[in-house]
Amino acid sequence: MEIICAILPIDDGEAAKKFYVDGLGFTVEFEARHEPGFPAHIGIRSGDLFMHISEHGKGQEPGEVYVFVDDIEAWHQRCLKNNVPVSQPPEKRPWGNTEMNLNDPYGNLLRVTQIGTHEIGDQYR
Repeated sequence: MEIICAILPIDDGEAAKKFYVDGLGFTVEFEARHEPGFPAHIGIRSGDLFMHISEHGKGQEPGEVYVFVDDIEAWHQRCLKNNVPVSQPPEKRPWGNTEMNLNDPYGNLLRVTQIGTHEIGDQYR
């Protein structure tokens, strides 16, 4: 298997875990600090989705990542159930995917995407 893992900048590891773990259902795979009091680097996972969130990026510009999922409606319902704000609800896009956007508390954009949900528009053929 070959995968890529995004590292998103965060300012507060505990607050970020509330969003990703409590809100979106990720689990913490690890939390590392070079020594006590240093910034946290946290690995999170949801099924086959892996991401890192890091206080080392504190104050940096937000990041953006596509999160490819098998069931976007289940993700949308999880967000609604857990009061996770969705900036764009699931929408069929002309390129054949259904996409939903949400931002974590640090402005990082998560583009939750289900591939191949409908016919591709003529302008994308």
